Amino acid sequence: MSVTIADIYRRIDEFAPFELQEDWDNAGLLAGSMKQPVEGILCALDLNGGVLREAIDKRVQLIVTHHPILFRGRKNLREDDGEGRLLCGLVRSGIGLIAAHTNFDNARPGVNDALAAALGLTDVQAWENGMRTGASPVTTLGELRQRAAAVLGGPVRCYGEEDRAVRRVAVLGGAGGDFAHQALRCGADVYLTGEIAHHKAWDAYSEGLCVLEAGHAATELPAIKILADALQIGPDGVKWNVRVHVSEAEMFR
Repeated sequence: MSVTIADIYRRIDEFAPFELQEDWDNAGLLAGSMKQPVEGILCALDLNGGVLREAIDKRVQLIVTHHPILFRGRKNLREDDGEGRLLCGLVRSGIGLIAAHTNFDNARPGVNDALAAALGLTDVQAWENGMRTGASPVTTLGELRQRAAAVLGGPVRCYGEEDRAVRRVAVLGGAGGDFAHQALRCGADVYLTGEIAHHKAWDAYSEGLCVLEAGHAATELPAIKILADALQIGPDGVKWNVRVHVSEAEMFR
């Protein structure tokens, strides 16, 4: 059976419905044609020059990213700016682009389920804005910081005493700085997110919530494997004959 971009789009819409995206978002088919046949897919966090070159080298017909492009209206396709170069490269290569952004954040399983699993949280519960809470696999803030650094592959900034006892952890990958008070309302001792303003982290700490800042990309990359695994399965639940790769060219980890 020949698989098209439309089939892939419908599959994403099954596990991360596009109607779940926020009003300001730009998820969906951003380049290419729904009728285009697909034999290979490359999944990545972002579209950048390295990911596009990798897609060309792997001879895929579709890139599926978490973060979209084209947030602002363009009036040209000049190649002397970064986004314009990427768009022209996509057109020349004949490769399509689908973004699954806040629809994937708000889905279950979604971005923050992957983050919770990577950290080893148990008894995971879903909350609004994609937040997840779960029981901590370790007993102190310092141990949790070390675990996060090990599994996410980067430094983790800590707001709070490392010997502080922890029981319940809230996670929100990416730019979660505005949701620390939601983590408090959810009964968390610790809030782990990708990025948070310094003063907002200390405000949360003053309210009794410790904060771990682990990096925007680092907290969302675990979800790309979930995305790739889901795209191996056709709309009828049967695995289809499409090569699905997870990008090895991510610039920031």
